[in-house]
Amino acid sequence: MAVRIPTEADIRVAACLAENRSFAMIAGAGAGKTSSLIEALELIKSQKGSLLKRNGQKVACITYTKRAVQVISSRLGDSELFIVSTLHSFLWGEMKTFTDDIRRALAESRIPALIEKEKIKDNGGQSQTALKARKNIERLTQDLDALPEVLYFRYDDAAFSDYSKGKLSHEDIIELAGCLLIGKPILQKAFGYRYPYVFVDEAQDTFPIIIDSFHKIAEGEGLPIVGFFGDPWQQIYDKRAGSFCPPAGGIEINKTENFRCSTSVISFLNRFRGDLEQYPAGKNRDKEGSVKITLIEAERPSEPRNRYSDSQVERSLTRMDQALRDWEWEGRTDVVRLFLVRQMIARRIGFTELHKLFTGDYASSIAQEGYESGNHYLLKPIIRFIWPLLEASRTYNIRSLVELLTSIGPAFKIDGKNKSRSLKEMVEKAREVVSVLDSKWTDGNVRDVLEYCREVELIDFSDRILEHLEREPRKEVFNAAEFGQEKGDWLCDKFFEMQTGELEKYCDFIRDNTNYSTQHGVKGEEYHDVLVVVDDIEAAWNNYNFCKLLAPETFGVPTEGQQHRGEKLAYVSFSRAEDNLRILLYTSKIQEAKEELLRKGLFSEEQISLIYVD
Repeated sequence: MAVRIPTEADIRVAACLAENRSFAMIAGAGAGKTSSLIEALELIKSQKGSLLKRNGQKVACITYTKRAVQVISSRLGDSELFIVSTLHSFLWGEMKTFTDDIRRALAESRIPALIEKEKIKDNGGQSQTALKARKNIERLTQDLDALPEVLYFRYDDAAFSDYSKGKLSHEDIIELAGCLLIGKPILQKAFGYRYPYVFVDEAQDTFPIIIDSFHKIAEGEGLPIVGFFGDPWQQIYDKRAGSFCPPAGGIEINKTENFRCSTSVISFLNRFRGDLEQYPAGKNRDKEGSVKITLIEAERPSEPRNRYSDSQVERSLTRMDQALRDWEWEGRTDVVRLFLVRQMIARRIGFTELHKLFTGDYASSIAQEGYESGNHYLLKPIIRFIWPLLEASRTYNIRSLVELLTSIGPAFKIDGKNKSRSLKEMVEKAREVVSVLDSKWTDGNVRDVLEYCREVELIDFSDRILEHLEREPRKEVFNAAEFGQEKGDWLCDKFFEMQTGELEKYCDFIRDNTNYSTQHGVKGEEYHDVLVVVDDIEAAWNNYNFCKLLAPETFGVPTEGQQHRGEKLAYVSFSRAEDNLRILLYTSKIQEAKEELLRKGLFSEEQISLIYVD
C-alpha cells in the first residue's frame, strides 16, 4: 500500500495541533481537502487518542451532508474517539438537554424575531399576504404563551416548527444553537471539555452564526482547537458563510495542490480565479488535457419576459449539437453537461411545462431558485419521498420501500400510530397504500397524489403545503399589480393541476440519473470530460450574468452580487473536469467577446471558436 506523503499544508496543520492553535485551511478544487482532514484526525488519534479516551473526551468532525458523513466515517474506520455528524444533528445533540435555555431563547429571541418578520408583511389591508401574516402572528403569539407548558423540545429533521408542541425546525436549530453557544459561557466550557478538537468541513457552506459561535468557543484557555476546512470560491448556496477565517490567534493555511484536474484545466482555473495558484499533483502531473470555448451567437428572445420561444430553444440545441460535432463529442453519453438553468435541459429530457411554470409569471426569484436546486417546498416531497417510493415499488426493491415508509410519515414509522400492529399486517397495509398511490400517480394529478398521501398520513407535510391543500383555488384572473405578492397561490394551483408525467423526468434529472446537470448539482463531484453551457437569457432573474463576468468591457460590469455568485458557480463547474473542459457561451456579441477574452489572456486563439446565427 502506497504511503501518503504529507503536503506542506498538512505539515502546517500538524504544527497547529502540536501548538494547540486553531486554523482555517483554504483548499481549492481537487486539493484533497478531505484527505487533509482525515490525516489531521488520524494524527490526533495517534498522538492524543489514549489521553482523550481516559478523560472521556471526543473529537468532533462536522460536515455539510449525510453523504460526507459516510465518506469521512468510512475512511476513519471504526473509532469511538470521533463524532462525525451533519451540522444540524451535532448541534441538536449538544443542546437538546438544555430545555430551559431553549425555552428562554425561543421566548426572548427566536419567536419575537419571527413575529416582527410577519409584521413587516402586514400592511393593514385585506390581501392574502396581509391576512396570512396576521394569522401567523396570532399562531406565533399563542406559541409564545404556550412555551411555559412545554416539557421538552424535539427535532426530527423537519423543515417546519410547532413550538406549542415542542417541535423545532432546521432553521430553529441553527438560530438557537448560535444563541446558546455565543451567549452562554457555561455551555461553551462544557462544550470545550467534551470536544478538545472541533473540525468543520465545508466551512464556506456553514451558517455565519455558527462560524461566529465556533470563534467564540475557541476563545480563552482550555477551550477547543477549531479547524475550518473549505474554499470560499466553492460556496454556491445563499445565506451561508462564504469567506471564513480562523478563530482569534489561529492561522490561515492555503493548500495549493490539485490532484484532480489536467494541467490545461488547472492553468485555466488559475487564470480565472487569480487568488489561489494551484499546481498539478499526484497522477495528473503528466496529464495535459484540454480547454476550449465556443461562442454561439444568441438570438433576441421573442417571448414576453425576455424568454426564448420553443423554436428558438430548438435552434439553440441545434447549435450546441454543431459545437459537439466540431469537438468530436457528438453522441457521447459519458460527457457530463452542466447548465446554469434548465430551459434547454427541460426540452431535451421532457419537463418543459414544469420549467415554464417555475420560471413564468407566477414564479418569484426564490421559487425559481428552489426549482433550480430541487428544494422548492412543493417539489421536495415528490423528489425525496413520493417518486422514490414509487420507484422502489415498481422495481420490487422491498428494502428501500420499507426504509422510506418507516421514515417519511406517521402511518408507518416504527414509533408511529400503527406501532402495535404485527409486521404481517403492516406489510399488507404498505402494499395496499403504495398500490393506490401508484394509481393516483398514473391516472390523477399532483393534487390527487398529495391529498391521498395526506389522507393516509404517508407524509408529514409542511404547514405551507397543508395550507394550500386546504384553501380554495384562486378564481381571480391573475394581475401582477394587484396580486404580485400572492402569486405563489397561482403557482401552487397550477402545479396541483399538473399531470405527473413530467415530474418523473424532472426527478430523474434532479437526482443525477441523467448525464445532464446544473452547476448546483455537481459540487464535490468530478468527471473526465465536462461541458458547461451558459446562456444569460435563461438567467433572466439577474442573479447571474456570465457575459459580464467573462467580458465586462464588452457587456458592462456585473453587479457585486452577480460577480460573487457567478464566479463561484463558474469555478465549481469548470473545476469538475479531470481531463477535458468545454464551454458553450451564448452571447449577442461573439466577435467582441472573443477579442476581450484574448486580451485578458483567459483563452488562446486556438481555444476559441465561433458559431453564428444563419
